[in-house]
Amino acid sequence: MKHFWSGALTAGSIHVNAMVDTPCVSVRLVIDDDAQWASPLYSEFGNITDTTGGMVHLERAGLEPGAAYAYRFEVNGAVDTSAAHTGRFRTPEEGPMDFSFVVGSCNSDGNHPVWESMGSSHPLFFLSTGDLHYADPNSPDVQVHRDAYLDHVYLKPPMMGFFHGTPIAYVWDDHDFCGDLSTSASIGKASAARAFRENVPHYPLWDDTAVYQAFTVGRVRFILSDMRSGKTDSVMMSDGQYAWLKSELLLARDSGLVACWATPLSWNAIGYPENWGSQPDERTALSDWMRANGIRDLFIICGDAHMLAIDDGANGDFSTLADSPYRYPVFQAAAINRGGSYKGGTYDQGGYFLNPSDQFGQFGEVIVEDDGSDVCITFNGWRTDSMAAAISLMNSFTFCRQPTVAAMPALEVPLLHGWFADGALLIAGAGVSPFTIRVFDMLGRSVERSTTVVSQPLLRHRLPDLRSGAYVALIEQGAMSFRFGFVVP
Repeated sequence: MKHFWSGALTAGSIHVNAMVDTPCVSVRLVIDDDAQWASPLYSEFGNITDTTGGMVHLERAGLEPGAAYAYRFEVNGAVDTSAAHTGRFRTPEEGPMDFSFVVGSCNSDGNHPVWESMGSSHPLFFLSTGDLHYADPNSPDVQVHRDAYLDHVYLKPPMMGFFHGTPIAYVWDDHDFCGDLSTSASIGKASAARAFRENVPHYPLWDDTAVYQAFTVGRVRFILSDMRSGKTDSVMMSDGQYAWLKSELLLARDSGLVACWATPLSWNAIGYPENWGSQPDERTALSDWMRANGIRDLFIICGDAHMLAIDDGANGDFSTLADSPYRYPVFQAAAINRGGSYKGGTYDQGGYFLNPSDQFGQFGEVIVEDDGSDVCITFNGWRTDSMAAAISLMNSFTFCRQPTVAAMPALEVPLLHGWFADGALLIAGAGVSPFTIRVFDMLGRSVERSTTVVSQPLLRHRLPDLRSGAYVALIEQGAMSFRFGFVVP
């Protein structure tokens, strides 16, 4: 076994991506919650092909919630029992639970002791808000993007030691997407998307090239935005991702969950290039929507700006009249090991302080305490003491929420709402009742008809290959229906 790491953690499952160093006929996971490996569980056998870049994707479901597991690999019928090739993780419980995770972005040195520091508290998982490496791999050649993971992640023992014991939840930013200030126009976009899917154990993705994803731990719904693959000079995200984001926020609201929105680019900045301050009208429109739809229980985690900064939400209201009754605490948690950088915004917890040189490391810790009524969340900003693993607390802030199942309906996203992206129809608010999808060309000829039932807030319905041209989609659910036009380029 060469390299491996885990992710897409749930109460009953884990994903592990691994690269095998010998000619491989078969490989599978061996998982056990017994230190003596007396009752092992096995994954299905995985396949290694040229289309996976030498990686094998392994998954095991049916695990016990709230249990500590170790995992090994069976390669060509032999189990590798070496400590170096043994990984560990803990499954979250179902329902209210106490847990912690660490968060950070902007890593240029996988050998830095900050990786040891982050693992010292044994977090449930690591949330990466981008710039997992600084390879800037903007190329249509997928191997360039594969090599970025190999050279800047897998070949760094402290970093991989951390990932052997801590699952990852990860969205990219510019330096690990296609280079500094990269956007949807980058020539390496498709190759970056392929390499991500080959290498990274991830939660379900809704788009062929984007990497936004969501998951729930305890009573927190984590919503991870991709701020690069759909970004342009005039918009922060695609229409499809905005509809997905809104559907996820409504899902959290209507399910009695606190929402954690991870947006790699900082939220609080004003008039600053690149981050949310560069598109004030867009940020205001989203803020107005959250206010109108009663998105109350939300906190925001940001990366990119190389600083540890916390705001209680007083400086993050960008609604039209700046009169939202809701406060969204903001945790700016970076850089894992880069020199400090200030990128705008006002933060009222702990005050502004000088950021360190790249000799230091920084990361955030989020502690969730849930007694079944109150969900209390603590932000801790930690800094390593130069080139050592010892850490110092830079700032801290605690707030509590009492999430309840909301009774109010969504105002902007109707029961059914859809759009076209990357060869598929995406339908939000579908619920669990059967609904019918019909697609017509501009001569009124039916080119697609399907009836389906889903229980997720967003359905991605792959269309057959359609010729270039204009089409109309008709979505029917009971007595309700809506239609929209779209163009296949």
